[in-house]
Amino acid sequence: MSSKQLTRSKNNRIVAGVAGGIAEYTGLDLSLTRLITAVVVLFTGIGLVLYILAWILLPEEGSSSTGLDQIMGAIKKHTGGDTPNPDDLR
Repeated sequence: MSSKQLTRSKNNRIVAGVAGGIAEYTGLDLSLTRLITAVVVLFTGIGLVLYILAWILLPEEGSSSTGLDQIMGAIKKHTGGDTPNPDDLR
């Protein structure tokens, strides 16, 4: 039995690969999935929040790295990578 997991697509992405990942997971047509995703994001108040949460929480295809991991990595790279010592903040 194969274990199917919802991930963000690496190949079928315009913004973050969320719609591409949903299309691959469900087997729906990619264009239809993008259209539905765009309508939900643009015309419902919760749609944008859900899209951003999916971007942050879903791992990228072929990786265990989530969007949050990538954001934190970019922040660490930009700030030098060290976690600040709380004593230094006083």
